[in-house]
Amino acid sequence: MSFDQLMPIFLSSKISTAPPKLPFKFTGGFEMSSKDEGVLMVAQGFYAMFAQAVLFPLLAKRFGCLKVYRIAVMLWPVLYFLVPYTVLLPPRYRVVGICFCLVWRTSAQALTFAPNNIMLANSAPSMLVLGAINGVAGSTASLCRAFGPTITGFMYSKGLSIGVSGLGWWVTGFVCVIGAVESLFMEEAKISDSGLNMVDEEEDISDHTMIDPLSIDAAIVASIHSEDRSPGCLSNMLIPLHAGDQLAA
Repeated sequence: MSFDQLMPIFLSSKISTAPPKLPFKFTGGFEMSSKDEGVLMVAQGFYAMFAQAVLFPLLAKRFGCLKVYRIAVMLWPVLYFLVPYTVLLPPRYRVVGICFCLVWRTSAQALTFAPNNIMLANSAPSMLVLGAINGVAGSTASLCRAFGPTITGFMYSKGLSIGVSGLGWWVTGFVCVIGAVESLFMEEAKISDSGLNMVDEEEDISDHTMIDPLSIDAAIVASIHSEDRSPGCLSNMLIPLHAGDQLAA
């Protein structure tokens, strides 16, 4: 979310004429028009479909979800560190550099979000808590979407005021470093074990909730014999009999 918020601002910022003071003090952007930014975003969207539908399944089948996730997460900090330096490239290579960063970002997104969702579902010890786990994960993601762009936008503005346009990018990269270190302690749940537990619990639930149709028929017949067999009761007798036949079927 922070990348999507920072990149349009970075692309539309004016090209700086002030000499940079490396390694960190420099400003400026690409001064792109809204039309050019839209073309880049459309191309990024098409590549995102390819990465999600083709690239991730191939890598996940070859290396597994956890390894793919770790590699992609560890590449995020490097990306956030390098993006601001694309304005220092020679003019004819700047567009190439920003396109490379967009491809990198889209690939990393496809290789982190998809395996994260898969591993989250596989780690659920029971089908009964899967909904709660997904709910907590969705709520946490929404919280990050709310505060992430706000904080990075503030840091980007603060960086411009002191002549360091990469401040927002580098602060976000530092947060990505924490996530990359955390991924080293993750363990992938065994799908077979969790799947068996889910099946067993479903069978236990069905066994406890199943009602014998013959018992229902016996109860209906007993209630009929205990009632007065008047013409007014005929409709009341037919309804439970019909319901019992449906249950037995």
